[in-house]
Amino acid sequence: MSEGRGRAAVGYGVITVLCLAATAWAVLAGLTRVEVLGHPVRVRFTECHSEGGGRSGSHTVCSGPQVGAPAHTVKIGYDGHPDETVQVAREPWGGYESVDTGFLSWATAIMLPVVPLLAAAVAGGVTVVRVRQWRGLGDWI
Repeated sequence: MSEGRGRAAVGYGVITVLCLAATAWAVLAGLTRVEVLGHPVRVRFTECHSEGGGRSGSHTVCSGPQVGAPAHTVKIGYDGHPDETVQVAREPWGGYESVDTGFLSWATAIMLPVVPLLAAAVAGGVTVVRVRQWRGLGDWI
């Protein structure tokens, strides 16, 4: 019986860590999208095409050089057209994301990390309870 409680404690601990990682990713992606993080640059698209088409559907990918640095080409998933100029920011993991500084984008950037953070709090609480039960401290709860 004690072995099963130990596995449950470890499992909930892993879920807690994964939820915290998802929270960190959501915070960084949101801050990049609203131009708080990343170095924003302007890109002039020279080519746009559709990719995918399987179960998840297709999406448009556009690429083009940075304005002022034509040797560096940027490729992002964006529903655009050639000769369009947009502002993009570099994400911490190397990709680029189009910048949107509207109210809805700010609200999404603030609210999206709340969901995995709440899940991490619940899983962390269950982890503490399971560890106490596993260690024989469950009578205190």
